[in-house]
Amino acid sequence: MKRHEIKSDIAWATPTQIKVHGLDLCSEIVGTVDFGQMAFLEIFARLPSTNEARMFNAMMVILVEHGITPSSLATRMTYCGAPEAVQASVAAGLLGLGSVFVGSLDNAAKMLQEALPDPQASVDLKQLAADIVSAHRSRREIIPGVGHPFHKPIDPRTPALFKVAKPVLPAVTWS
Repeated sequence: MKRHEIKSDIAWATPTQIKVHGLDLCSEIVGTVDFGQMAFLEIFARLPSTNEARMFNAMMVILVEHGITPSSLATRMTYCGAPEAVQASVAAGLLGLGSVFVGSLDNAAKMLQEALPDPQASVDLKQLAADIVSAHRSRREIIPGVGHPFHKPIDPRTPALFKVAKPVLPAVTWS
């Protein structure tokens, strides 16, 4: 069987080489780029700056911890009842996702896309953030994003992320 080059905008490969967004997987990525940087590369088509890598890795660590959620319980219980059907366990967990847990990130993304439809626009981000918070508070709605129904009034992960972000952010008073 003749081997052909496989190519996409993300990566391409020949029988002797693999490139990911222009970087050689074996000589430029493996052993040099950590998992968070690799995920960032796959998403943004470039390696992160030092500050971006620090923040992205902190967020990935927080997202990996799932704890006990309805969808993880459905997965565990389904697996206990049918260990031979791992796909059914995964499906049970996926079908249990909704707006409270995993969907909160979808809602956060929608909120940000609506607030800033043109990412290249010149906007006072501090004022835009204040307007978003004010609008949600006036409607007595939760601001979607990192949070958990169990951790009230403050999700302990939020101050941890701000602590990581503090050296990255310009001098701003957080209240």
